[in-house]
Amino acid sequence: MKTLFLTISFCLVATLQAQDSSPLALNSRHFSGKWFMKALVMKDEIPIKKVSSILVLVLDNGDMEFSMTHMMYGQCFEVTTILEKTDVPGHYSAFEGKSHMQVQLSSVKDHWMLYCDGELEGMSFAVTQLIGRDLKENLEALEEFKEFTQKKGLIPENLVVPEQMEKCEPESY
Repeated sequence: MKTLFLTISFCLVATLQAQDSSPLALNSRHFSGKWFMKALVMKDEIPIKKVSSILVLVLDNGDMEFSMTHMMYGQCFEVTTILEKTDVPGHYSAFEGKSHMQVQLSSVKDHWMLYCDGELEGMSFAVTQLIGRDLKENLEALEEFKEFTQKKGLIPENLVVPEQMEKCEPESY
């Protein structure tokens, strides 16, 4: 469970970090603020059904600090992480080079798609994600994301559109 949480968290932050190398990026301050996970696909079942917004702070050195919360198995998991830039634009790594990420800008304004794969704690993973600046559903962005996901070898039928939550409250059983 920790591996899955770290994987999704890394991928979210990496996509935001990648935007500063894009010709479409305005400036690094543009990326500080609130972002939303609109969809995700993993090669395996996804236990994440609820997420908070992603709070991002661009640091002076170009690294990013982010905070977010996921609900998995009825429990809240909050994480604050720093993602460091690499020398290759559009490609990133984490966890001592065991995880890799590629970013692709969507043709839909304020939407980005990403692909992450690698290994964490001995488990391999692959995931695609769609993020955006607002909560509004955008079918054009979602269709483009499904095509992107299929090109990366994942099954679009595994797509999850997570419920957004203001505050995480653990479920009682």
